[in-house]
Amino acid sequence: MALTKTVATHVSNQTVAADTMYALSSITATDCSEAILADVEGVCTYHASGTTAAVVRVYASNDNSNWGSEPVDQFTMPFAANTTKRWSKTIIPSAKYIKCTIYNDDAEQSITAAYVYFTIQK
Repeated sequence: MALTKTVATHVSNQTVAADTMYALSSITATDCSEAILADVEGVCTYHASGTTAAVVRVYASNDNSNWGSEPVDQFTMPFAANTTKRWSKTIIPSAKYIKCTIYNDDAEQSITAAYVYFTIQK
């Protein structure tokens, strides 16, 4: 039996305002029923006057309706003003459904070209 990988785009080319999270309600959940492992990858472009890194957050649900108010996992993106950064983390997806989003922790500047990819291996 061969392993397969499936990539889902949870956030695609979005601008995220200062001190804001891209809305979970805008993301289609990924069914992880058969997943063994998963990779979460974030990409974003920081403003030239930016001062703080973005945070990629992972939320879980067992019924695709009720989502936790706190992430089950998260990681801080690398940061440098006026650059595009990419970072990823491997997780074990124990919940049936996962949504990944990005939070802009900068108090004053937006991030642009924000993407979050969720790759499951089954």
